[in-house]
Amino acid sequence: MTIGSKYGIQIIAVKQECPEADEQEIIEEFRRYEDEFLIPPEDALRSVIRKFQLASGKQVSSPSLEKVEKKVTNFSELSSDDKNVTLEVSVVSYTPRMQMVRGEEKQIAFGWIEDNPWEETSKRERWDFKDWGQHSENLRPNSIVRLEGVSVNEWNDKKSININRSSRVTILSEGDSNVIPSINEPLEISELIKNEGFGSTVGRIISIKPDIIVKKDGTGSLDIFRGRISDLSGSVGFLSWVPFDFESGDLVKMENISIRKFRDTPEINISNDAKIELYIDNSFPKMDDLVHTVESNISDLRNGMRDIKITVQIDSWSQRKFTSEDGTERIVRSGDIIDPSGRCRLTAWCDFNPNKGDFVELSSARVQFWQGSPDLVIDDLNQVKEITNPPWEAINPEDHWVDVDLNDLVNGGSRRGIQTSGNIISIRQDSGIIYRCPECRRVLRDDVCSEHGNVQGKEDLRLRFVLDNGISNASLLLSMEPSEDFLSKKFDDVKEQISVSGKDQFISSLRNMLFSKKVEIRGRALVDNQGTMILAEKMTISDYDKSKEANRVMEKWGVVL
Repeated sequence: MTIGSKYGIQIIAVKQECPEADEQEIIEEFRRYEDEFLIPPEDALRSVIRKFQLASGKQVSSPSLEKVEKKVTNFSELSSDDKNVTLEVSVVSYTPRMQMVRGEEKQIAFGWIEDNPWEETSKRERWDFKDWGQHSENLRPNSIVRLEGVSVNEWNDKKSININRSSRVTILSEGDSNVIPSINEPLEISELIKNEGFGSTVGRIISIKPDIIVKKDGTGSLDIFRGRISDLSGSVGFLSWVPFDFESGDLVKMENISIRKFRDTPEINISNDAKIELYIDNSFPKMDDLVHTVESNISDLRNGMRDIKITVQIDSWSQRKFTSEDGTERIVRSGDIIDPSGRCRLTAWCDFNPNKGDFVELSSARVQFWQGSPDLVIDDLNQVKEITNPPWEAINPEDHWVDVDLNDLVNGGSRRGIQTSGNIISIRQDSGIIYRCPECRRVLRDDVCSEHGNVQGKEDLRLRFVLDNGISNASLLLSMEPSEDFLSKKFDDVKEQISVSGKDQFISSLRNMLFSKKVEIRGRALVDNQGTMILAEKMTISDYDKSKEANRVMEKWGVVL
């Protein structure tokens, strides 16, 4: 017996149950399952054993052949030999691929799934899967499904899921309804980066540079290449784990590349399986025509972005000294910056000392999150260029609030300096006087901090609502100063009101004042997997003409009375 052959392990298993079975017939049976039914040998093993047992006249009653269902919640509960598994997963990506089988094209697919689909993404584990049964209609990206009758495969110490023809896929939450494209069909960059997965694209290399990644386990480093590729629809950064023999300006076709998110930012990953080659298209835009695709504004910033080129106006600037972990004294410089689309923070780890009102162009900047919002970071003074002829008139930072529809806020990223509106549809019961931990400012529950245990709480004032515009909604929070401003009462007055009338009466007064009312909000929005929270710096009840609003709605929907 050829133990090292493709079906070596399965042949041994069949021969143990059916010693008289012919080895060549066993091989042919496994090959038939794989070629005709697209069922891998490890999943066909039970059926093959049963066939040869019946052929030999043996009674098939072994408990080892009974299909026992295994229900799990987490991938960590699975072992490499598990069959007939049932679990619920979130579909991250689904990539079809055509494969020639005996001269006939057949479609299989692969992608990523995550366990714990009803939990936040930080609590999920991601595995590869392969679909042998053409379940594409039920495995769309961003959907949540129940998988029944799937099996575990292990290769090079990495486990994955096989979804077979006999497997059942039930949709629990609908995903992307768009048609799933073929992996070999090049997509525009703006379409390519909508979902994680695999794909192909054609674009011009805008930048490329070598880099080094230090391994987390401290065993050494990896040489990589970072760059950016663009077409007229947009641009995206890429990371190549293999030598990249192309230069800025080259037009290339990238095939079998993977699109993954680094924090909140899509990024192309190029591995040994990818194919990169020069592409000839005389009508494709030149470098000068693609400059706009790599220029950003503050409203575009997302956590994890790199190689950012942006023009900003300095609003404030300061510096402070601190002692790093290795004992050296360092200086960090930071301040607020603005452009017509909004405002954010800028941190400089170099000797950059601008004046308020200066206009500068930043290049190769990166984004980190600071207090839940994007924070631009530069590391070298060469990344800064002063601008003497700014692209816009100087903005007055004291009155710089950018109007953003609530729908755009909810479907976008975290932003500062925004102005939006909506109707109050809920007043939270935990509005009013709260107690915070004096160490970390977390809200106490029964005088207990989740981090520091039993503590003497510090009093604070907070109002919490739900804001809705008929399409989207967001949590709305007012801290002490905005709450005092909105209520036209100081903290001590609110405390006395609650002490005299009670908490329920205070909530009732808020409900009478605000329920269903339209409000105008100024502040910042924090957007993550849990939803959208608006931290208001100022809130006012909108004073609008109800008659005009009714006429506007009737005109919009063509209502005639």
